[in-house]
Amino acid sequence: MLRKTLLAIIFVLAAATAGAQSQQNQQDRKGTIRGTVVDAVTGQPLVGTTIVIEGTTSGTVADAEGGFVISNITSGRVTVTARYLGYEVFRRSVDVAAGGEITLRVPLHSEGISLENIVVVAQIDNESENAVLSGQREALAAIQSVGAAEMSRKGIGDAQAAVAQVSGVSRQEGVKNVFVRGLGDRYNATRLNGFPLPSEDPEYKNIALEFFGSDVIQSIGVSKAFGATNGGDVAGAVIDIRSKELIGARALSLSVDGGINTEAAGAASFLRDGVSYLGHSNPDQPTAGRFDFPNRLDPTTVRFPLNHSYGVSGGRRWLLGEKQQNPLSFFVVGSHTTDYSFTGEEVRKGTADGENITQDQRGEKSSIGINQLVLGNARLRLDRRHEVEYNFMMVHDNDQYVGQYEGYYYEVNQGTDNGGAFVRRQQSNDNLLLVHQLSTRFELSDRWAVDLGAAYNTIAGLEPDRRENYLSLLDDGRYVLSGGNRQKRFFSRLDERDLNLRASVSFLLRPGLDMERSNVTLGYRGRVLDDGFRATEYNIGATSGFFDTADLRLDGVYNDANFAAGLFPMERSKENRYDVTKRIHSAYMEATHQLTERLAGSVGVQVDMVDMTVDYDVDSRLPGTERIDRPYLLPSFNLRYDIAEEHSLRLGLSRSYTLPQSKEIAPYQYINIGFASEGNPDLKPSDNYNADLKWDWYPSGSELVSVGVFYKRIADPIGRVDIGGSAGLLSYDNIAPRADVAGVELEMRKNLLNTTTIRRNMRRLSVGLNASWIHSALEFTAENTAPRRTGLEGASPWLVNGDVSYNWSSGGRAFNLSVVAGWFSDRVHTLGTRGYRDTVEEGVVSLSAVSSYRFGDRFTVRLSAGNLLDPAHRLTRAFVTRPGALTLGEYRNGVDLSVGVSFDLW
Repeated sequence: MLRKTLLAIIFVLAAATAGAQSQQNQQDRKGTIRGTVVDAVTGQPLVGTTIVIEGTTSGTVADAEGGFVISNITSGRVTVTARYLGYEVFRRSVDVAAGGEITLRVPLHSEGISLENIVVVAQIDNESENAVLSGQREALAAIQSVGAAEMSRKGIGDAQAAVAQVSGVSRQEGVKNVFVRGLGDRYNATRLNGFPLPSEDPEYKNIALEFFGSDVIQSIGVSKAFGATNGGDVAGAVIDIRSKELIGARALSLSVDGGINTEAAGAASFLRDGVSYLGHSNPDQPTAGRFDFPNRLDPTTVRFPLNHSYGVSGGRRWLLGEKQQNPLSFFVVGSHTTDYSFTGEEVRKGTADGENITQDQRGEKSSIGINQLVLGNARLRLDRRHEVEYNFMMVHDNDQYVGQYEGYYYEVNQGTDNGGAFVRRQQSNDNLLLVHQLSTRFELSDRWAVDLGAAYNTIAGLEPDRRENYLSLLDDGRYVLSGGNRQKRFFSRLDERDLNLRASVSFLLRPGLDMERSNVTLGYRGRVLDDGFRATEYNIGATSGFFDTADLRLDGVYNDANFAAGLFPMERSKENRYDVTKRIHSAYMEATHQLTERLAGSVGVQVDMVDMTVDYDVDSRLPGTERIDRPYLLPSFNLRYDIAEEHSLRLGLSRSYTLPQSKEIAPYQYINIGFASEGNPDLKPSDNYNADLKWDWYPSGSELVSVGVFYKRIADPIGRVDIGGSAGLLSYDNIAPRADVAGVELEMRKNLLNTTTIRRNMRRLSVGLNASWIHSALEFTAENTAPRRTGLEGASPWLVNGDVSYNWSSGGRAFNLSVVAGWFSDRVHTLGTRGYRDTVEEGVVSLSAVSSYRFGDRFTVRLSAGNLLDPAHRLTRAFVTRPGALTLGEYRNGVDLSVGVSFDLW
């Protein structure tokens, strides 16, 4: 019996094995069809398209990238059918080989509408991830781009956070703008719609990217390889922001956000007098012979520092002409933001060996940032061959703070044994930037195209009524007002006028190719810029009496009545000024051609005539004039080789230059807490030689793996230096005959989960990573300083940024959750001279999280938590004669928590 049972089991197992083997053999004889479904005109993926094999039950739906895979298809000739609402049915017969795989591109055409004299005008959504990556993929020179759709999916709130997602990019704390490959503000260039864009703050060359929220951005391109069309004054990157255009026929949206900073919410914050709710300051100075300042000395207390913002955006599109084929659209975005912050700070200064500390104070700084942004776009297309576009932008930004510091300060109080001092500094920077851009492009024929444009920008940068009060601590523990010009009020204004012109003509070399793939372009760019800076200081004498620094009140002492009674003197300094004129005229030629099916290249040459003059009359030295007048010959070469359909290799070689900023040349001395800075009239421009090699792999429409290497040689690099001495005086210099910068960059965007059902329910889990290793080296030389090897200011050897995003949508509902982290290693903040070591900014780790939920098609709720780890930011300088380092400054920013809602009316 047992024997029969065993035989039966063996027979069954053998039959099952044979059946399985037969089934496996049948599967091995089957094939696979994979592909992508896109709009035939715009190239956008059509999510949820139904794809089936006719006459079978095999089928699927396209995912978020339009991709699909159908497996286990019986070998032989089959017909693939794709259907999507509003599009013509797609059918194609293909031969499936046993064990083989076929890749299809499925372009769907909109269904024809038989209306006489009506032409359907296609519109491309340039904000989508696929469109942005497609543009990056097709570009000849290496470029890294972030679009509005990706910013929304990852919870990226503004352009600065978006650019930080690009490999090799970091931000230095306390500095508004980014570092690219270790190169700071002076080495980079910011553009809006292809036009140079000045900074809203006279202290910087580039505008603060944080102004550009995701609601005003179409896409951001970061170009680290340069051609003749990029401009010459750049070495790190050209950051080009494309402003949002209307998508669809109309739009109207409202948003409101509110939140707190954990440090500000738990502290007694102060508000400087003389600034309105909208951030407008009173810049009026006192009448001659009187003390009638319009602003009070005593700040007020903020009872509930609630961060808040609100905005509105909307637009409309019309179709003009007899055939309604000329679309006219406009889009406008307006917003207001108020942000409070509070930091507990430590400020120190000392000698090189750290034995003699000249300042050791702890304090509190209450800050408020208020800004408004208005951005408008109007666009008209005529007969598909002519386009006219006007862009307007207004940025008003007011950054104000009240800082109070207490502790040892030898420079202020040398008359007592304790050396104690109390410092109150109240400052407001009120800046207004207006931008007007007009451009047109038209095709003269199938082979000729012309591009014309002009932009006019104005800046008014005010620092109205900065107030500084110093008190000295007596040995008996009471405070008195310090003498020696330690009670001050300060006014400054910078006005800038910036005119930009451009004109180019392009000729198609090979008929049948796109203009972008085969052309010769001749062009001109011109920039005419004028700056005028004026500053006045009022030095006020000390009055008698004792003061309580816990509740310091000075308006009862310093007022017009007491001044008229002769209780204190006031002296108005001479007006400090500098004027800058900059004229740059550029002529360029660039030839681009698709050399073979896989190889494309461009070669260009640019000639820049640069004339920059700085005329100054300041307290620190005799009046003078400095001029930079020289031509630049700037060749460039870019090559792209498509190894396969998804793999590309790019090489870029170029020469460029870097001009000093106005403030870096003008020898005007600016006093701050813990340091002072002044320009150097002997600064020379830098010459830059750039080489880039980059490999890109695009596994899908939203995925990317990229590895790049680069090298730069910078002749006469410019850097910030500590001139030496315990006073903390900073300046700028050509810090070496040359600097070498090299590095490796890695970028990855990968979908771990990406599914779309036939009902268009979507789930996606994605990760992003970018990492950089940057090596910078130079032989630092300065007056009274032994030569030494060091690195460039702001160049972190290691940079790592990563994000994890989960996205779900079903019907009109959608949920997004993103966690973003970053880390940079220690980097040089300021180069030390005359026996002082370099000042170093210590590396920190950052972590933020953002989530949103959309209820239907109109209502969205957002939650965000920024700076979750709240790391300490430190500036340190190593001792010369002993181990250890002096902490020059330290503070924490606090955690930012916010909740917001938005409502789409249209």
